Amino acid sequence: MSEPISDPTSTPDWSLGKCLQWSAGLLAIAAAGIHFGVMGEHAGVSWSHGLFFAFSAWLQLAFAGWILWRPTRSAAIFGVVLNAAIIAVWIVSRAAGIPIGGDGSPEAFGFSDTLCALFEFGAIAACIGLLSPSVAASRISRLVGVVGVSIIGVVAVSLATAAFTPTFVDGQGDGHDHAASANGAGHSHGGATVATPVATNADGFPLFGTTPCEKAGPPASKGQVLDAEGHDHRGPYAQELLTPAERQSLVAEQEQARAVAIKYPTVATAEDAGYRKSTAYVPCIGAHYTNTALAIGFNASTPSELLYDGTAPDSKIIGLSYLVWHPGGAPEGFAGPNDRWHQHTFNGGLCMKGGLVVGGEQLSKAECAQRGGFKVGLQDIWMVHDWVVPGFECSWGVFAGECPELGGKPGGTAWD
Repeated sequence: MSEPISDPTSTPDWSLGKCLQWSAGLLAIAAAGIHFGVMGEHAGVSWSHGLFFAFSAWLQLAFAGWILWRPTRSAAIFGVVLNAAIIAVWIVSRAAGIPIGGDGSPEAFGFSDTLCALFEFGAIAACIGLLSPSVAASRISRLVGVVGVSIIGVVAVSLATAAFTPTFVDGQGDGHDHAASANGAGHSHGGATVATPVATNADGFPLFGTTPCEKAGPPASKGQVLDAEGHDHRGPYAQELLTPAERQSLVAEQEQARAVAIKYPTVATAEDAGYRKSTAYVPCIGAHYTNTALAIGFNASTPSELLYDGTAPDSKIIGLSYLVWHPGGAPEGFAGPNDRWHQHTFNGGLCMKGGLVVGGEQLSKAECAQRGGFKVGLQDIWMVHDWVVPGFECSWGVFAGECPELGGKPGGTAWD
């Protein structure tokens, strides 16, 4: 068991170790407070970001309690290792970027993150002093010690509080502005930057080009985003009001749809139920698994297609798609006017090889033939996506043609 570093209570004087002990604890508490303060916005970027900041904050609080109540050598060593590891991650995130839970772009230095790093450097320096017997045992006046520790505590708490004062943050920037990213405006750092839209869709909604879907490239097939008149609806859909009766019916239908999503959580379960792969993984819309026997009509409880985040047996379900044969126009579908059905009829339709889509509508007949397929017009085939999988709701709308959270690369997974 580690022995206490010093016992400064036996004389009216203080040891320098006592000051270092309290300084290390107070600085760690201030750093933990900053980590707790930014934890929520980082969780909005990804669960891994949020978990890192929560884990760091709780460990720093645990260290503070340990060093304040039992200042052993083990506690001091733990403080050095913990805070050095956090600083290392911070430096890498600013110098090269961390490709986990985000786009991997380097982040800018801001006030709150730099202040937090200074607190951590201070805690490391205090712990190193504690580990030196001669330094820790040095005697100083109790008055000097109390005043010194009080100043450190007041300054640390004041600066940590100021880091989250709106007026101060607006003027200085904190290097952690993820709010724009969460709203589709990009991964902005260092202040209140207002992004400029790169396009506006047919419903009047701005597009910023920063969602995983948009970053993955243009739509794989025009039918994903174009209506019968050729208007581009990539992005959020304008929602029309429902009558009370329509709303009640839609609630019941979506409960049935969610039950299907829960019933077939993985590709393996879908294949066991008779669904077969009809597309590889496609950014924005997922990998499609189709049961053509269910395409003869619309029924909320029997979608003809299930959408997954990849094609491995354990790939997870992310949405549903209703592929319906319906001559003479779109089927009635879900209750209300917001389920906008689309077709893949442009330029002769999709490129098919057996039951697998091997190319979008942009391919010519010759290009399709080079892939061993042929163009299929699909004039009487209608589709609507339904993003109702619990935990993977689409921010562009439950019936949107694409889901902005779905990035990745064609033929891979949503997480590539």
